[in-house]
Amino acid sequence: MTAAAGPLGRVVESDGRAIKLRTGYQLAPDANALIIINRLAFPDRHGVLEEKARRPLLRWAADTRLGQDADLVRDVAARRARMLDDLRAAGQAVIRLRAEPEWRLAVGLGNRANPHEIGLALHGSYGWPVIPGSSLKGLAAAWATASGIPDADIRRVLGSPRPSRPAATAGSTTGRDRPPVRGDQGRGTVSFLDAIPAGEPASVAVDVLTPHVKPYYDSMAGGHRRPRVPPAEYHNPVPLNFLTVSGAFAVDLYGPDGRDTGLAAGWLTAAGDEFGAGAKTAAGYGYLTLTRLDDAEAGA
Repeated sequence: MTAAAGPLGRVVESDGRAIKLRTGYQLAPDANALIIINRLAFPDRHGVLEEKARRPLLRWAADTRLGQDADLVRDVAARRARMLDDLRAAGQAVIRLRAEPEWRLAVGLGNRANPHEIGLALHGSYGWPVIPGSSLKGLAAAWATASGIPDADIRRVLGSPRPSRPAATAGSTTGRDRPPVRGDQGRGTVSFLDAIPAGEPASVAVDVLTPHVKPYYDSMAGGHRRPRVPPAEYHNPVPLNFLTVSGAFAVDLYGPDGRDTGLAAGWLTAAGDEFGAGAKTAAGYGYLTLTRLDDAEAGA
C-alpha cells in the first residue's frame, strides 16, 4: 500500500488499483472530485509521480462519475431553472439549449492544476464535469468569425476587444489577425453560463492515448526547435489515460436583447456541430448536437 503525500497520507492510501481509506474512515461516493483529484498524490518511495500512480484516481473518477449524486444533480438543475425564471421576470431574454455529445467530451485537458496532471473541466463548487461558459462563448465567437458575421455584430453580442479578421493588405502572407483597436472595450449583450448536467449525472469514462515515440515528444517539450531525441520505431509505446464525459448538458444564455441572445444561440448551435468543443476534435471528441428548448421544457 502507498500512502498519499502530505497530511492526507494518515487517512488515504492506494494499492495501485483503487483509493482506500484506512480503518475507521470511509470515502463517500459523492466526495468532491475537485478536492480528490487536486489534493491527492501517490509518489513512489523515491518521491516520483509515475503514470501508474494516476490509475487509482482515474478509476475512482469513473466508478463514482466524479462524485455526482443523482439527487444533488437534480436539485442543482432545479436551482438553475429557478434562477432562469428570475432572470425572465427581470426582463432578460433567456435561451436554454440541450447539448448532447455525439460521442464523448474532453474539455479542460490542458487544465492540469493537480499533482498527477489529470485535466478535466470541473465545477468550482460541486466538482462535477461542466462545459465552461468561457469555452462556449469562445466556440460561438470562432464560428461567427469564420462564417463572415460582421465584426460589429460579434463585438456587440460577445463583447470587445476581439481579434479582427486577417488584414487584407497587399502582399500580406502572415495570415495573422489584426490586434484589437485600443479603446475598443465593451461588455457583450449576451452572457454564457457554465453548462451543467441536464438533471442527470453525466457519464465518465477513462480513455487512452498511446504515443509511439514519447521520448521524441518529450524532447520537443518546452519550445525546443530541434528534438534532442529523434523519432524511431524502437521506442516503446506508452499508454496515457485521460478522462472523458458524455451525457446531456444544459446550456443557458441570457441578455437584455432577445435578438442578440438568439444570434448567440444560433452561432453556438452551428459551432458545436461543425467545430466541436474541447480537445481532440480531430479524433472525434467534442462534437455537440444542440437543441433549443422552449420555456416549458427549459423549466422542467
